[in-house]
Amino acid sequence: ATLFRGVDYKVATRAGKIYLSNELVEDSEVDIVAEVKNQLKKLVQNTDNSNIISVLTGKTGTNDNFKHITGTGLDDIKQTFNIELDPALSLSVIVNQDAFNYLDTLKDSEGRYLLQPSITAPSGKQLFGAPVIVIANKVLPTATAGTYRIIIGDFAQAIFLAQKNEVNTQWERFDSYSQGLAVVIRNDYEVVDPDAARIVDITPVAATPKA
Repeated sequence: ATLFRGVDYKVATRAGKIYLSNELVEDSEVDIVAEVKNQLKKLVQNTDNSNIISVLTGKTGTNDNFKHITGTGLDDIKQTFNIELDPALSLSVIVNQDAFNYLDTLKDSEGRYLLQPSITAPSGKQLFGAPVIVIANKVLPTATAGTYRIIIGDFAQAIFLAQKNEVNTQWERFDSYSQGLAVVIRNDYEVVDPDAARIVDITPVAATPKA
């Protein structure tokens, strides 16, 4: 195995800003400045999530960045864990809300729910010991109704996040009796190891009605 990999990257600058009148700040029943700061933090998180998902599910030229697998159910998910991915990887699972709901209702042959509780997973659930991360449908849309996309991988190994800087600022505009808040990030997102993640699209087969 290669000990080091060279990754070409080029950071882009992304900024979000908002202006508030001082009257609004003074008269608001809530700490609106603190709320805006929280929203800017969420903006940074959503930007990271959206760009990471784009790299995971995207292409370089005509080739998928990460191998896509299609299946119909639990066995295909198990095979991805057991065969497609190196057992030395520290695996996690990324799903959108639709796919999480699908997994959260699956049961094994003995009637036990497939997802198990986890105190460390962001979603509070784990799949075959791997923590489950739930992304909003608007960030990871369901491309085809009835098909559930499950991204399995060691994302620290799969994706390189080149982050040069993150700056949060707040300033006064005395001429207009207002103030501004902004966040500026400089980063890029690139593939590191295409074998460190797999994209699994599960289309469940409807049960055949009994005669």
